[in-house]
Amino acid sequence: MKADSVTARPVTYRTVLTSRNVPQLLLSASLSRLASEMLLFAVVLYVLAKFDSPVLAGLSGFFLTLPGFLISPMAGALLDRVGAVRAVILDTLISAGLIGAIAVASAGGFLNPALLLAILALYSLTSPLSSGGIRTLFARFVPEHAYDKANALDLSTYSVIEVVAPLVAGGLIAWAGPDPALVVIVVMYLVASLSLLLLRGSAAPIEPARRKHLLREAWEGVTYLFGNPTLRGLAASYSSFQVAFGVLVVAVPVAVARAVAGEGDTEQYTGALWSLVGLCGAAGALVAGRVLHSGREKRLLVAAALGSALAIYPIAGALASLVTLALGLALFGLLEGGLNVSVLSLRQRRTEPAWLGRVMTVSISVNLIGFPLGTALGGVLVARSTVAAFAAAAGFAALAALAGSALIPREATA
Repeated sequence: MKADSVTARPVTYRTVLTSRNVPQLLLSASLSRLASEMLLFAVVLYVLAKFDSPVLAGLSGFFLTLPGFLISPMAGALLDRVGAVRAVILDTLISAGLIGAIAVASAGGFLNPALLLAILALYSLTSPLSSGGIRTLFARFVPEHAYDKANALDLSTYSVIEVVAPLVAGGLIAWAGPDPALVVIVVMYLVASLSLLLLRGSAAPIEPARRKHLLREAWEGVTYLFGNPTLRGLAASYSSFQVAFGVLVVAVPVAVARAVAGEGDTEQYTGALWSLVGLCGAAGALVAGRVLHSGREKRLLVAAALGSALAIYPIAGALASLVTLALGLALFGLLEGGLNVSVLSLRQRRTEPAWLGRVMTVSISVNLIGFPLGTALGGVLVARSTVAAFAAAAGFAALAALAGSALIPREATA
């Protein structure tokens, strides 16, 4: 069931922010995402500090993400069955308990690599409940004509979090140590859970006509996504865009290192450039939320993907100087913010409410498949030529535009 009905008057960011349940939902989303993003960086720094093992640090990141990716269809079915509010609260509480267990085991002196990896894998298994559940709740608590601005607020805060999280995680570990940093993450998850308890009204699970086995519901979520022309087109388009993003993750630091040629701190410049991308992404999402409405999503997606291709190459990659990199990546961030709003709004509008939880979790995982492929490809290409790497990234961004134009229907189809 949709959120409170409202009149068709123009919706502003202020009205969305002050509407029922949105402040609590944004607070929970921001805290849980900040905790999750901090954990990605904190775990690596934690393992290096505690075990002095780069190999174990890499394995920790692997176990922190892959199990959740594999279990996402099941998580989506469970989300629809128990309801998004309960599912997100369940994940945040479990996440707090598991990260707290790492801190307790570490403080007690009995944390070993096997136990650490096992706890991180368990943490990963429930994480799709929040990633899909938060997006599902926005669609169920916010009226359809406010989707674009609600999604823009959601994505802009996420972009800022991506900038802030590594800085906070690194600073907290340097100042207080690894174990206290984990305790802070635990507290963030607990407060995120409590903020959801303040939601008024109900976003209750939509009961199917006949209860099915969870595995069957999970499989039906996958088949629904690939059977829906819009969702299938979005998967093809956005996964191609993620390949471009993955290539850039590898190519940008190499381009920076070659641009400064020993005259500066590569890590510092690279971090500043990615912070610029995140901030511009937040701005781009907010701008898109103001101009986007139902019927314009596909056009914005295609235009933003094409613009991203030009921002990547030739602007950022042709000369690969710090100035052109900054200009190109800033434009890329602005366009990426708009593209993300259009993808999310289109997905919400063309998914039946009863399928929203499963579709969100499965779609997020399918769309992100391109990222690891892009990082692998970027590593191969950048070893030969940074220009080739940037050109390839631009090519995949252009492919995203082509796939969106060709595969996403102009109107919703049955």
